Amino acid sequence: HCHTLASDGHNSFEEMAEAAQALGLEYLGIADHSRSQIQAHGLDEKQLLAQVAAIRKLNKTFNGFRLFAGVECDILRDGSLDFPDEVLSQLDYVVASVHSALGLSEADMTRRMIRAMENPFVSMLAHPTGRLLLKREPNKINIPKILDAAARTGTWIELNAAPKRLDLDWRWWPMAKQKGVKCVINPDAHRAERLHDLWFGIGIARKGWLTKAEVMNCLPLGKIEKALATKNQIANVA
Repeated sequence: HCHTLASDGHNSFEEMAEAAQALGLEYLGIADHSRSQIQAHGLDEKQLLAQVAAIRKLNKTFNGFRLFAGVECDILRDGSLDFPDEVLSQLDYVVASVHSALGLSEADMTRRMIRAMENPFVSMLAHPTGRLLLKREPNKINIPKILDAAARTGTWIELNAAPKRLDLDWRWWPMAKQKGVKCVINPDAHRAERLHDLWFGIGIARKGWLTKAEVMNCLPLGKIEKALATKNQIANVA
């Protein structure tokens, strides 16, 4: 996932799309912050849906490239999400993440994150431990339980490629792979040039013994579209 000027990014989604195409990517996910992230200029429902409409209009001008319109939706203290299902259902994908109440106990934080993953519209869980390298310790969570929930719900786990995060840590990916959990390598880019951070994520994935078979965004455009659409169809039926 990536951010734009709409929240705390430094480029428009048009500029992010241009940079992604220059790198040879077939697609890029836009996921600005949700409304609870006031300090990050999080989007409200009206702003988010307007952005989605604008992205879908821009997509009509592309040939062989697509922007996916999503949101990085805050997981609230009780595990509920920052937007209701009727909003989330209109997106291409939903990234769920924790940014607040970081001092919860391991049991409470784990329950909180699992409840979020049980929302059928959640596509992936971002930077699961919340660590900031050399700055902030990881949140207290039971990672095996998180991975079990991801396997059960079909939620992808992010390998956040930002050098300050590199989260989920490489040591956990062999277990995730064994449990059948899929990885998605996200640059979490707030500037167009930070799309290059994907290479850090690829290195960490290899260190964790992942192959392209376990990394969802190694799929070509047509197959990732199908994977996301299938998950959304299941959610809408549910």
